[in-house]
Order: sequence, then structure tokens, then C-alpha cells
Amino acid sequence: MNFYNVFLSIFTLFAIGITGYVTRKINLIGKEMADNIPKFITHVTMPALIISSMQLPFSWDRLGDVGGILLIAIPAYGLQFLVAGIIPWILGVRKSWDKGVYQFMMIFSNAAFMGFPVLMSIFGQESIFYAALFNLPFNALVFTVGVYLMEKGKSKFKLKSLLSPALVGTVIGFMLFIFSVEIPEIALKPLSLVGDLTTPLSMIFIGSSLATVNFKNIFSNRNLYIVSLFRLVIMPVVLLFALKNHVSNELLLGIPVIITAMPVAALCAILAKTYENNVDLASEGTFMTTFFSLFTIPLVVWIFTLVV
Repeated sequence: MNFYNVFLSIFTLFAIGITGYVTRKINLIGKEMADNIPKFITHVTMPALIISSMQLPFSWDRLGDVGGILLIAIPAYGLQFLVAGIIPWILGVRKSWDKGVYQFMMIFSNAAFMGFPVLMSIFGQESIFYAALFNLPFNALVFTVGVYLMEKGKSKFKLKSLLSPALVGTVIGFMLFIFSVEIPEIALKPLSLVGDLTTPLSMIFIGSSLATVNFKNIFSNRNLYIVSLFRLVIMPVVLLFALKNHVSNELLLGIPVIITAMPVAALCAILAKTYENNVDLASEGTFMTTFFSLFTIPLVVWIFTLVV
């Protein structure tokens, strides 16, 4: 287990966010460009990432693993939904739109964009296949439940939210997996490259969003410290002790724990912008938890090694 690689994976994302911040400050990224980045991600790069990442060889054993890892996902997501339900009360938040942002922070971690590199540095290449399966509910929930939370207080839930580009991409990708349909390399290669743009564009958008707000707010918001504590330490440690007597496979135990220990999903700020919610709060929470994760992920990994 290489702690330097863990730190490097997190620091790289943080550095990309700083790049977005600086380029917005010096006007290399203007308001119109910053406004269009989340639309490009949600409608182009995210669906491409989902479909390309689900191009996996079908086997009955692998399909059985799908059921196993999804079964483990139930208590993992259940814990996050439980905390999301009580976090507005803990924080004393009354504004309905802010409640939605805080609840989003508790449910959705930066799993694929940040969790996968960290998992690979800890467990190796094999972990990515299982992590992709574990992350399947995220792709469906973030554009249904996540959109609902971001629209709360602004508009009623719309059925068309279920037909988001990313959710459509999830359905297409899973059907291709089930029926063993391989996308030709001449199409898969550019599709994968477009999907790979999601991570840097997401972090650049977060950084550029922070350039328009008072930077002191990031570390002066008491609620974000509490959110960081729950998101980065309390939830993964509770999940670890809840699962350790029921999951004997170290890899299958480590994946949900490490992914739960990831900071707030970059999509928090992107969806807040898309659905006209509090993008400043979403960006600040994402950036703060990403910063603190430089220190908390090694801590959670250390606790994991002691327990298993």
C-alpha cells in the first residue's frame, strides 16, 4: 500500500481545481465559458465516460459478482441516505435549497473521478472492475435523487429528470454489457477520450466557480467542517465496522469503505449550476472536502489496515 500514491491522486485533482481558479481570476475563462462547462459535462463527457467504462466482457461469474457488490452497496448507500436525512437538523439549516445541497454532499462522493485512482493505488488494477459495479447505483441515483435535491425549493420534481443523458448512458452501457456487444475500437477510443475529459473539466469548473466568491467563506463556514467530518471520516469508519464481520474478502470490503471516504462529488457544483441552486455552497463544500481528504483518506486507510 503506497501512501504517496494515495496523496498524489488527491493532490492532482486539487491542483486542477487551482488551475480553474487561477484561469478564471485572470479572465482566461470568462463567465459564458464557465456557464457552459457543466452543460458540456452532463450532456457529452459524462455519458461517454459511463458507456466506455461499462465495456466489460460478460460472464456468469461476473454477473454474479454484480449481485454481490450491489448487495454490499445497499448498507453503504443506506448509511449515506440516513445521514443525509438528519444532516439539515444537525446543521440547523432551514433554507430548502441549501438543505438539498447539504444532503447531496452526504449521499454522493467523488467515486469514479477520485475514488478509482485511489483504489488502484491501494489495491491494484483488479479493484477497478468491482468498483465500477459498486458505482452503478451512483449513475442512476445522482441524476434522479440528486437532481430532485438540487431542484428542491425551486421547482417540482419532473419526470423528464429521469431521462438525463447520464442515466440514458447507464442503461445503454449496461445493456451492451448484458448482451456482450463490444463497441468497435475505432469508436470506443474516441468515446473513452471524451469521457476522460469529465474529471479535469469538473475540477476546472469547481475552481473557476470559487474565483467568483469570497475565499474566506470556504473555511469560515462552520457547517462545512461538520459536513467534512461526516463525509470523510464518520461514515466510512461506521461502514467499515458495520461490514467487517459480514464481508471476509478484503477487496470487497475495502471498495465501499474507500469510496465512502471520498470527498463530495464534483457533480454537486455542476448540478447546482445546472438547476440554479446555491453553486457557491456546492463549490465550497466540494473544494473543502477535497482539501481535507488529503489528510483523511490516509487516516481511513490506516484504520482499515488495523481492523482487517
